[in-house]
Amino acid sequence: MTNRTLVSTAIVVLGLFANCAYAQFTNVLSFVPATKLEAFDTNIEVVILKGSTEVGAITADAGSVAVKCREITDTSNGHKEQGIVLEISARGLTRDQLLIDYDEIPALVNAIDYITRLDVSVTPLTSFDAAYTTKGGFRIAALGTRRTGLIQFGVRDARALSTPVVFSRDEMSRLSGLINQAKATLDSVR
Repeated sequence: MTNRTLVSTAIVVLGLFANCAYAQFTNVLSFVPATKLEAFDTNIEVVILKGSTEVGAITADAGSVAVKCREITDTSNGHKEQGIVLEISARGLTRDQLLIDYDEIPALVNAIDYITRLDVSVTPLTSFDAAYTTKGGFRIAALGTRRTGLIQFGVRDARALSTPVVFSRDEMSRLSGLINQAKATLDSVR
């Protein structure tokens, strides 16, 4: 038997025994946690303690955003993580809860402050949009056009592609203030 025939026969025989093998699913988690706070929801067979404090809410015609402090503790080992919860409620729709880790708060506040200071002169082109998204999917954005000089601000859950809640520049500044207040509350219990 020649080498060519031997190789061909081996390929055919091995092909007969080749099957698709299916791996056993061992993890029922349907998503990879984006934040440290979300990661606690993957813990099983331990008691997870969640504490929260309401800080305040900003309400507009299209909906509202509530800000809460959050501390989560794994009682089996005492590990704690802190952050904030932003609850976005679009008018007539369910409420989205977005978690933001403590170490993300300064960057979020800086982004809100930057975006709320924008004006139509930010680009020589006729329109612009600027956006910032946290690891947990909280998205703030500004859209502006030179033609009208109007700038709209909005917040939404980027992971769910939900309808944005539209805020004024002043309401965005108040949201930044509530987030800073939440950080100060967390700082006082650290």
